[in-house]
Amino acid sequence: MRKKIFDKSTFLLFFIILLVIGMIITGYFFFRPDILTNTFKKGLPLKILFTVSDDNDLEFLELFLYHPEQKKSGVFYIPPNLGTKIESLDRMDKIGVLYKKDNLSPIKKKVEQIIDMDVPFFIDLQVENITKIIDLLGGIEIFISNPVDTEDEGKKILLPSGSVLLDGDKVQDYILYEETNEEEREKVWRKQKFLQALLKRIGEPETNDFLLKDETFNYFYSLLYTNISRRDIQSFILEMKEFNTEHMYPGRVEGKVYLVEDKELLFPHFKGEYLKMNVKQLLDTISSVEAFNDEILTITLEILNGTEVNGLAGRTSKLYQDYGYDVITVANADRNNYTSTIILDRKGRIDVANKVAEIIGCQRVGTEIKSAGEESADVTIILGKDFDGKTCKQ
Repeated sequence: MRKKIFDKSTFLLFFIILLVIGMIITGYFFFRPDILTNTFKKGLPLKILFTVSDDNDLEFLELFLYHPEQKKSGVFYIPPNLGTKIESLDRMDKIGVLYKKDNLSPIKKKVEQIIDMDVPFFIDLQVENITKIIDLLGGIEIFISNPVDTEDEGKKILLPSGSVLLDGDKVQDYILYEETNEEEREKVWRKQKFLQALLKRIGEPETNDFLLKDETFNYFYSLLYTNISRRDIQSFILEMKEFNTEHMYPGRVEGKVYLVEDKELLFPHFKGEYLKMNVKQLLDTISSVEAFNDEILTITLEILNGTEVNGLAGRTSKLYQDYGYDVITVANADRNNYTSTIILDRKGRIDVANKVAEIIGCQRVGTEIKSAGEESADVTIILGKDFDGKTCKQ
């Protein structure tokens, strides 16, 4: 008799414990605060690492930065052949070796280390799923400046010029094809334009409403490999409805390619310090409320080498181009013995000149407006002996 009572009591206690555990788990998933949604509510910048891959081969990475209050964003391109120390292999190798389609933690951690910034979220887009996503959205519109008629790995690639609506297969061709004579900057730009066009399409009212329907969203979410919850992805889709994709600032890794054990690896300038600075500047730009940040892509620069260091102005121009500035003149100054670097406002916009000076830590900023009718850049930079290629030494 006692044994039966004991058995019933034990079963009842076990049932109660399971019920409590079930309620805790249910409460966690249904009532827990969603991290991405809270990021929007608090007005904090959002950071998502997008990876584009073909099975276990990484094609490229893009760090997407977005500020919910300013409605501005940045996209920083990271090539798969970025050279870095791979601790688990105890050697220098390309960052792409860390990519695993079912485990993005290693490559995410390495990106965070390289840019010196926490990136809470990731979204992996498999090439075959990109095709399905684009077709689900009814295609995306991309402006192609010149028609493409080439062959890549035996496949004929044909893309018309102008503003064209591309289906999934054509988008796959657009982001992956390689042309021998195409500049690296143009290749990067294509991949950044893809993400911009995709987010723009998601934000269109009709597409936005369509995506948030239960059946459509379930299919869309199944095509993503991500650490972002379903409800947070829904919040992201809704936010894209308010987002102006024209305020998306580009950035990319600048460096030199070296052959390491028969692999071409891109090593960033100045041991990656430029890279960190560029990403931080991109984040500062989208977070700033200052009006001229929206015009940054139209600011023109003249960079003059006032030292005996060959190529200094050319290397500095790449730095400013990475920040989105248009460098229209690279030349030698009137002499090569400038002691200090000077930043000159040419159009009566000292605030712009100060912003240009901040990038290299220059303290000497002034205004020297050109004569009426004389063509000039918005800002002139005269590099002096205090400039070490990265910052001005005080």
